[in-house]
Amino acid sequence: MSSEATGHREALLSEHVLQSMRDGVVAIDLEGKIIMFNEAAGAILGKAPQDMLGQPFASEFMVDERFDDFNELVLKAVYESEMAHSTEIALTDGDERTDLRISSSFLTFIDRAGARQRIGVVVVFSDITEQRKRRKLKRLFGEYVDPRVVEEILLRGAGGTSQRADMTVSFVDMRDFTGWSERLDADALTALLNRFLAAVTKPIGEAGGMTDKYIGDAAMAAWGPPFTAPASQAADACRAALGQVAAVAALRDDVVAEGLAHGEHLDCGVGIATGDVLTGDIGPPQSRNFTVIGQAVNVAARLQDLAKVYGERIIVAEETRERAGDAFHFKALDRITVRGSVRPLTIYALLGAQGAVSPERLSQAERYERALEFFRAGEFEASRDAFQTLLAAFPDDKGAQRLLERALTHHQAGHGKDWDGIWHIDGRHPSQ
Repeated sequence: MSSEATGHREALLSEHVLQSMRDGVVAIDLEGKIIMFNEAAGAILGKAPQDMLGQPFASEFMVDERFDDFNELVLKAVYESEMAHSTEIALTDGDERTDLRISSSFLTFIDRAGARQRIGVVVVFSDITEQRKRRKLKRLFGEYVDPRVVEEILLRGAGGTSQRADMTVSFVDMRDFTGWSERLDADALTALLNRFLAAVTKPIGEAGGMTDKYIGDAAMAAWGPPFTAPASQAADACRAALGQVAAVAALRDDVVAEGLAHGEHLDCGVGIATGDVLTGDIGPPQSRNFTVIGQAVNVAARLQDLAKVYGERIIVAEETRERAGDAFHFKALDRITVRGSVRPLTIYALLGAQGAVSPERLSQAERYERALEFFRAGEFEASRDAFQTLLAAFPDDKGAQRLLERALTHHQAGHGKDWDGIWHIDGRHPSQ
């Protein structure tokens, strides 16, 4: 093959490589004319490559303010003695922004005397807009938001739409936070709250959950698509709740050992519900928040509040209990409606994992459920007797105390077989 043919082949190969590059490449000769402009450069800069070749760089770029930072780097390469320059710049066009990582260097050749001669400048740049967004989000939220939320925001993009999903939601809060705020100064309260939130957050992640947000002394978490496996979401949330109770118990031992006054009363309450929710960026454009909203969220928050009413640490809704399966022990607590809904809901106390609940507590739960059956059937005398017997053995059973009071109220009011067995929490029912 002749040297001319070899040279032609090498030129074609170089041109093919240049055009297939993902990075933009622009070369300018010493007279300021564009002598190289590949397809990637055209796509990034919004210019047609065939229209750029042979044109003065100044007339194509210097008159357009969008390219001021781009031009500055090119001029540095032309007029300064350094071999290379590199930086990150932004091209803006209205509301559109493109971030570039850009470098420039001399375009040279070796003459017959073996000396290196400059023939121009070559500029290589790549679009790093998505990388920059990712870095910014992680910098802004990485310490406070579950990394999976950051990834979901990146996948959806700034204009991402919300979507419906079947998820399990939990709320956990510190019992008697008002009392703690009255007993401790600001610094001590903040330190205790931070330790509490750290303790209840770790089990969420260990059970595959996504920590959605912190609300005062409470933490909200979610399981299910797009973050976790749908099939195990209810069981995972239950495992996390049991882990939270154990973590707070360990923290309680620590603060008691440290001499914190009333430290033995540090405790938590958890509410869990499963159902249809909306996930996405919620709020005005200037302050959007990626979160989960819907009836399951409302129910979980309400059950967290009811935990202290029934004297239980963990209360779950019936859908969660059904999906969690046989891996846990539950106790039926009551049948209620929550504010904003007319659908009756059976609620359960989560007692513990299979094999981890004492026979005494299981016996107590069984006796409670028998008394509850009388109550639901409107047999208030039988219910009264059963709850009184239960309380004689377990006087601290707050749920039994509450239902005994309601049984007496309904018996005195003459309610009977027409009783629906439902506590309407919004106040529409005299049993409140």
